[in-house]
Amino acid sequence: MVKQHGWYPYEFQSGTTVAVAGDDYVVVASDTRLTENYSIQSRTHSNVYKMHNNSLLLSTGFLGDVLTLKKTLDGRIKTYEYTHNKPISTPALAQMISIMMYGRRFFPYYTSTVITGLNTDGKGCVYGFDPVGSMTEQLYACSGSAMPLILPILDANILGKNTSKPGQVKRTKEETVKMIKDIYMAACERSVELGDAVVVHTLTKEKGIETDVHPLRKD
Repeated sequence: MVKQHGWYPYEFQSGTTVAVAGDDYVVVASDTRLTENYSIQSRTHSNVYKMHNNSLLLSTGFLGDVLTLKKTLDGRIKTYEYTHNKPISTPALAQMISIMMYGRRFFPYYTSTVITGLNTDGKGCVYGFDPVGSMTEQLYACSGSAMPLILPILDANILGKNTSKPGQVKRTKEETVKMIKDIYMAACERSVELGDAVVVHTLTKEKGIETDVHPLRKD
């Protein structure tokens, strides 16, 4: 009997991220548990990375590719700011990521990536990407191991899907933060790959990035 051996370079290392854009803010969250094959590798790892212009990069999947994407992006941002003599905007940063990912389309980054921040008008924006760089601007985004649990809750709470009152629901920054904390508290009861703590970042034009850490279950 012939047994074929294949080579697979990737390992999914869990992590769950959420981003919600408001009229003048963005709220971003990530749990701090990093796992591999149901083994906990870290209890303090966040999947949110601050970029040079106060944009926030959310990336889950294979940690090696996440860190490579972040490092390459840092270098390109410095080149952009040196060339244009101004900070890069969040929409321009999203376009840069799209081009980078398309350049790797034959051996793509094994990541689920979202970039968030404020646009030139101070309004919150969220951009999601597929593995080959196709970009979509969204009201909210969720990625990672607990995405099948969390995304339907976001659909119901933000767009009113599958409820008696469909339509976009406007929320204040404080209400959005509370909603996200409650969602993580509920999801960690159903997903063993989500836990330890949720780090919530709130980005506004006036105060910049504010960070809050909320504990989750440790088992």
